[in-house]
Amino acid sequence: MHCRDCGLVFVPAAHWLTVDDERARYAHHDNTATNVAYVRFLGQVADVVAGLAGSGARILDFGSGENQVLARLLRDRGYECIAYDPLYGMGGDALQDRYDAIVLCEVIEHLRDLRAELARLAECLRPAGSIVVRTQCYPSLAELPTWWYARDAAHINFLAPAALEVAASLCDRVCQRTSEPDIFVWRPRG
Repeated sequence: MHCRDCGLVFVPAAHWLTVDDERARYAHHDNTATNVAYVRFLGQVADVVAGLAGSGARILDFGSGENQVLARLLRDRGYECIAYDPLYGMGGDALQDRYDAIVLCEVIEHLRDLRAELARLAECLRPAGSIVVRTQCYPSLAELPTWWYARDAAHINFLAPAALEVAASLCDRVCQRTSEPDIFVWRPRG
């Protein structure tokens, strides 16, 4: 399905993986602290967070993954970082707290109720807080069927830059690009 207003492309629920199938799919990934390329990839996100929040800031790694690698990288940099991932039963009541920054690293494309999840996250932000989103924007609608990112059956949301702006506005934030082409920061308005 394609939203003509913002460009969001989303997969109808009838075609989603089950939660168990999604978890099984990620069991084949090497998302561990011993995977140097993966740690470097997450380090780029940690660098963006470091530019937003001072040492000791409270960070929520939303969709942290089973091994919590980004949360550990951020803790090593002096942040209080809570790992939350409902797919792995982690984080419990983490969404009851408030944070200086929330990170969605390769997560937004998995959210089953995008609007509701973003509303929940907005409630978890302190007034000056930001959201860091890492995702790939699709190249064009014509290329979408053969695009590598769309071939991941666990990905159900594909965003265009305008969709990222609309999503940020749902959190009362504005979307800004970073020096990394696939990392965006949703900052407070004004």
